[in-house]
This record gives sequence, structure tokens and C-alpha cells, in this order.
Amino acid sequence: MYKPNSYQHLHPHIDENNRNYFKVYWDGDYPTNNMDVPDGNNCGNGACTALGTGGCICDTNVVESRVFSRMPSSVDEVLSKLTIGAYDTLAYDAGTYSESVTENDVTAYFKAGEGFTEDTIFEVTDKNRRSFRFKNSLETVKVQGDSSLSFRNPPSFMSVLNTESTAGKAAYETDAALDHYFYHDNTAPFLALRMIQRMVTSNPSPGYIQAVADAFTSGQYLDIGSGNYGDMAAMVAAVISEPQARDETLEMDPFDGQFVEPLLQITRLSRSLEITPGDTVKLVYFDYLKDRIGQAPYQYDTVFSFFLPEYQPDGTTKVGQATLVAPEAVALDLPKTVQLMNGMFSLTKYGLNRCYGGFQNGWGSCSENDDFSNSYAHLTHEMAWDKPEAGALHGDSVVSELSLLLTAGRLSTSNFDIIKNAYLEKLPVAGHAAAHRMAVQLILTTPEFHTSQTTISTGSARPEPAEPVSTGVPYKAIVMVMLGGGADSFNMLVPHTCTGAKDMYQEYNEVRGEVALPKEDLIALNDVTNQVCEKFGVHPQYTNVASMFNNGELSWFTNTGVLDKETDKHNYWRDTTTQLFAHNWMQQAAQRIDPFKEAFGTGVLGRIRDAATKQGRSVGAFSIDWSAAATSGMPGVNPSALILNRNGVTKFNENPSADDMLYTIKQLNADVEAESGAFSDLWADHFTNALANNERLYNTLSTKTTQTNFPNEHLSRQLEMVAKMMDSRGERGSDGDLFFCSKGGFDTHSMTLDNTFRLFGELDAAYGAFREELVSKGIWDQVTLVTVSDFARTLNPNGNLGVDHAWGGNYVIMGGAVKGGKIHGTYPDNLTDDGPRMLGRGRAIPETGWEVVFKATAEWFGVPSSDMPEILPNMDSFPRADYWIPAADVFNMI
Repeated sequence: MYKPNSYQHLHPHIDENNRNYFKVYWDGDYPTNNMDVPDGNNCGNGACTALGTGGCICDTNVVESRVFSRMPSSVDEVLSKLTIGAYDTLAYDAGTYSESVTENDVTAYFKAGEGFTEDTIFEVTDKNRRSFRFKNSLETVKVQGDSSLSFRNPPSFMSVLNTESTAGKAAYETDAALDHYFYHDNTAPFLALRMIQRMVTSNPSPGYIQAVADAFTSGQYLDIGSGNYGDMAAMVAAVISEPQARDETLEMDPFDGQFVEPLLQITRLSRSLEITPGDTVKLVYFDYLKDRIGQAPYQYDTVFSFFLPEYQPDGTTKVGQATLVAPEAVALDLPKTVQLMNGMFSLTKYGLNRCYGGFQNGWGSCSENDDFSNSYAHLTHEMAWDKPEAGALHGDSVVSELSLLLTAGRLSTSNFDIIKNAYLEKLPVAGHAAAHRMAVQLILTTPEFHTSQTTISTGSARPEPAEPVSTGVPYKAIVMVMLGGGADSFNMLVPHTCTGAKDMYQEYNEVRGEVALPKEDLIALNDVTNQVCEKFGVHPQYTNVASMFNNGELSWFTNTGVLDKETDKHNYWRDTTTQLFAHNWMQQAAQRIDPFKEAFGTGVLGRIRDAATKQGRSVGAFSIDWSAAATSGMPGVNPSALILNRNGVTKFNENPSADDMLYTIKQLNADVEAESGAFSDLWADHFTNALANNERLYNTLSTKTTQTNFPNEHLSRQLEMVAKMMDSRGERGSDGDLFFCSKGGFDTHSMTLDNTFRLFGELDAAYGAFREELVSKGIWDQVTLVTVSDFARTLNPNGNLGVDHAWGGNYVIMGGAVKGGKIHGTYPDNLTDDGPRMLGRGRAIPETGWEVVFKATAEWFGVPSSDMPEILPNMDSFPRADYWIPAADVFNMI
């Protein structure tokens, strides 16, 4: 249904403020106004009237026709061809439907004396045991004057007439939408995969997923379940009872298994070794787990929980090379690993307190002396030993029981012996209790504890990561800042003064309604000459952004985002393979910039790093707080990107239980045979590299300070760590660095103005402090910061003082080398839904793809143009030469 700009074309009974327009699916060609698209058909070759405001208005007829003239061949045929519901035949006068026939699980009811007509009613039960009745009828809307222009009369719960728009109809539509989602064919396998990933294995077989999905839809697994669709008891029974969950031979499959999420590791340790609260403590709780290990109960960063189900480690690992997923590995980074291990060591040795990185902020005894009186809780499991047997024999018993409790008995023979020997070495020196604690700590470092796999060790130590060596090339750095959740960037950059054909601020104000910014609150920017308005304004919290723009250190990329190719509102759905409007997919797309997976598993920063490395440069890659797809490069070119904590580097195991404990830990995580578990190999490789890099960074950063007072806020702390890392470039032998930072909270479906006032203020303060620090260090000219986001928000509010998922948005690029004061790309010249770049509710189709931004940025970084096809695999999808913005227009190229 066309929504015209001018309401003079509407039926007089239709409310002008009613938004219940609906999309229709034409059977073939459809009327298009020549004003709207270059290849319009004059509104169906004159069958409809072309409107001066765009669009066509058509006179139509609704034609009813019979669908079946015979008995359908199956229930599926009925469900696929009939769409109009029917009443129970008993609701009609007696004798109205006097005949019935049942064939192929389909019952047909006929009116007395009639055969198959439009009034015939079919009754079926679908595979989910829901009963349906349908009329044997199809209603088709045909354009008068050309009956070939037609579409099925669409269902519409909400009327466009005021008197019929009731809350009851809205409730019916909501129920129908929920039923659609709940009974959708994808629901059962989707839930099955997620449940299996959480409980058993990260990469289940199709047969395993099918069995669990069948249990969900049938409501029955063996003798468990109610028999009703969606029975979770039946589903869980299938998850834990299917052969792939129970077959012991699969323990030898190197690709079957999963990482154990950090919170469950702490839970396993606490429950298996019988944590007991102190005398005055009623509830055992752990402080600030979210900041320390990346997880805490009820503290999800997003609606997608702590892990991305489709997360793939980089291609330097066996898991990554096999293109398998490892959701829990998204939290497998250097700072969280060190803090997890320190916290579990502390709990084992000192009880639950703050000693040496403990998981509680209260003080206790920080001496390993069996005094837990001041701890909130402590582990009480310990095998009694009254010395009737030899120490070696008891050592076997101790390690065997701990292996059973903490690794389900999967501890490899080699690791078993290493831990037993450490126990026996500690026993005569410090006694059984201390030796027991030593054995516990060592098991906590093993791949068998952190994964559900076993290991087959070669006995050879894993190589230490190589020390980078500078080549003397002048230092440069790129910082990507992800605004997670979809930032409302059309309230970051706003039309201000427009002396052209129309007042764009007035149009902005009308379209945005209750989420519009008052013009007098905007901070005016210097004039530009290449946009629909000569002057734009920025959000009132963007004082530093405005200053940098007006001082020539910051520019904007407008209406920019994920693009697979240039497209328009009529063809975007066929031109786009990326899953639009979904947080996880759009964030991945912005980081990877590889829609057709030609450089599968890599990100744009990782590929820039690879290209620089091939030139002989020494370039580092770092993600702050979380793993990022953007920093992943091709296997074998560079070491994996390091993940740092925004608060600094924590020393590992500052008070070890034995002088050679680090050496023993490395033995437990030695290199493995090819047939060893891929997940356990990933843990061991990550852990040994993390220990080496942690020590280097601890020694390097312990002397680094900042001269600027960064705000105590998430992104500011990340950028402070970035500044310290840049300051350490000499010690690290770095010619260049690539950083990924992120800030969440931008998914503002409600209270947009209040939320963005806080969020944009925090962004601006972070940008300002970062610039000030780099200027003081004399490297502002060598750094470029680029912002990205999943998408922008709808221009139209959603009725809850909020805005929803959209597409193209406005993003800043800043730095001392940026040729600032510019707005690159094309700001939309029509913000209404009739605009050529606007989808419904003010979703802007990007005019500029991320390729444009990062091509210019990579060239500034020093990557030759010949490497661009590898950095941006989708370049060929944008053949127009004037589509690309030259780097010299964006940067002062030196």
C-alpha cells in the first residue's frame, strides 16, 4: 500500500495520522511512477494515476476464486495454498454443511448439494498438532484497467479507519506474531543448537540438532515430556541423552567438545571442593566478576548473553582453521585469563577474600597458613591422610580424586604424573594440606579443566612468542571505536542552516518528532559546500567534536554503513546478502568488511596489519577488554591480536606456591599431537602466550603514565590504555599499531534523548581526553580514530520515546593528520519515507560503504594501493571511479 505525501488523495474516512499501512507482494510487475525510479512504467502504462508527489494511485477490484477443485494431496498443500480462515461448520444452521470427505489427513466439508466451491471448508492438523480450518478461497486484488497487475489480498489486523483501530485488534495481531515466531520452522533447530552449545558441544552434528529439535516439536523424548509442542523437559532430555552427548569414543574426536565458560569454572571449583561460608557469613558471593572474568549473574552486556554463538577464533588455531565456532572463546583474552587464574588460585590458598586478585573485596589472611577465619568462605574438601600409606600411593589417590571432581576424570596420563610429582615434592616441605592446594592450582591451569576435551602431549614446550623488532618506519596507529547497539547518529549530525530548496532542519524536526533536538541546542559547525545544507550542527554534548571539526582535526562520513554494492530502495533486498538490522551480524559486517567471505575469518584491521607486515613493518594489533573480529588476520602472517584490560596489566600468580610453579604450568600446557583436542590445544596455546605477553606488558606498562585526567568511564579508560600502549611503542619495537575499542548501550529503544545525552557526553569527553593526551605526547599527527556502529536508528520515533534499528548513519574520523572540517559522502536530501534513500520509518540506505572509509585510512597508514583488493575483498562491487573518496581528500598525506 502506497503512503502518499499529500493526504488529499486519501479516502475521506481514513485517519491522516494512522500509520497502519502495509506491504503487499505483487504477483509480477507492479505500477511504478517515472518520478520515483529511472525505469518506471508510467504507473502501469496508464492503468493507474501518477501522483505529483510520487507513487501511483490505482482503482482496484477484489476477485474471489476457488483454489481446490479436488481433494488436496496433503496437509502441507492445504497449508501452503489456503490463507483465509473459516468458522467451525457447527456454527452454521443445521444442514448447511451436510457432507464431508476425509483423504490424506484432510477433511473437506461441503455445502448441501455442492461440490468444491469457494465455500468449501478444509480442516487439517499440522505437524505441531494445531488444528486449522480454511475456506477454499483466494482473494486477489486486481488493478482496474490491467488485471495482470495483482496481489493476494493481504491480512490486516489493524484497520486504517479510526473507529476500528481498537486495542483488541492490536492484541490479536501481537498474539499472531508471537505464534508465528514460536511455531516457525526455524525455532526448534535454532533453540536446539543454542542449548547444545551451552550444555554439550560447540559444533553439534546435523543429526544431533535434528533429534533435539524433534523433541521440542513433539514434546516427547523417550518417556520424558508432556507431548506438547515446545516442551523444554523433552528438549533438555534430548540434549543430554543423545549419543553425541554420551558416547565416550567422541572424547577422542579432536573437534568435538567446548570451552567451559569462566563462571562455570568458578562454580565447579566451589561446589566440587565444598566451599563453606565463614562463621558470620550467610551467603557466599563474589565481587566484580563481570570486570574480572567477563561474566557475572544477570550482568549481560547485550540480549545475546556473554558469547556470540557464531564466534570463530582466528585462523592461527586448529579451531579457526577448521572454521569451527567456539562461543566461549570470545572471552578468552589475556587480562581475563590472568584474573580468572589469580582469583581461583587465591580462593584455593587463602579462601574468599581480596588477596592477590581474589574474588572478594574484603581482607583476609594473605599467608598460606590454613587460617581462613577472616575469609568470607573457603574450600573445605581435602582427602584425609593419617599417614598409614606411602606418600606416593596417597599422591595417586589425591590427584585421581581431584581429576574426577574437576575434570570428570579426563586428566591425561602425562599431566596426571606432572601434578602428582609436584604434590610429592611439596608434601615433605609444607605438609599434606599445602601439597593438596598445590595440586588443585595446577589442575586449574590444565586444558582438561578449561575444556571438555583430553590432551595428547608431545612433551615439548610451546615456543615463546617472538619479540617484535622495529624497522625504523615512522610510527602510525589506527583506532577503531565500535558504538555497540546502533548509535542514533542522526542526532549526532543535524541539518542547521539550509538556504536551498527547502529547510532541512524543519524536515528533520517533523520526521523525528519527539526525539528531535531543538535547533537552538545544536552546536553549529563551520560551513561546508558539498551538502544539501551549508551548515550542520552537532549534539549539544559534542563540544570537543565541534571544536576538532572547526579546527580542522575531525571530519564526518555521512550516511555510511554496511553495503554489499550500490543500491536503492527498490533493489536493496536483492542486492544485499548481509543480514540487515541485526546487532550481531551488522557488528561483524562492520568489523570484517567482507560480505562474501572471500577472506573468511579475518577483519579489516587484521588485513591492514597483514599488508603492512608483508612490507617488512612491525605492527601490533590490540583489542581492549574483548576479542574483536576486526583485528583477526590471515593465518600464518602475524601472531594473534592481544586483548588488554582497560585498567592495566595484572601480574600473574604474584605469590606462587612453589618457585618452579610457572615452569610446571608450562609443562601442563605443552605442545600436543595432531590428534589431540582442538579446543584443549587452543586453551594451552592461548594460556602460554598470555603468560609470556602478560609479563612483557606488565614490565613495559608499569612505567607508563598519562598526563591527562581521563574520565572514569568505560571508553575513556580504554583510550587511556591505548595511549599508554602507543607510548610503549619503542619498548615493543613497533612501527605501527591497530587498536579496537568499544562502548555499548546505544540500543535506545526507549528514552532516546535522555540516554543519548549521557552517552554522547561520555563519548565526547573520551575523544577530548584522548586528543589532549596524544597532543601532549607529540603523536596526535600519527594517529587516526574512526568510529563505526552496527547501524543508525530510525528517524521516526517508536511511540516509547525511543528509536529502533535502521541502517546508514553518520560517523567521525579524527586525528592530527585528518583534513578536517569536511563532511564526506552525501547527507540525505529527503528524510521522509518518500526520500530516494529512505526505507520505512526513516531507515536510511547508506550511500557510502565502509570500504570507502577504510581504503582511505589504509592508504594513510602506508599500505600500497596494490594491496587494497586483499584488504577490501569486495572492492570490485563498486566499479564507479567517483564512488571512492581519495585519501588525499580525507588526510594530509605526508
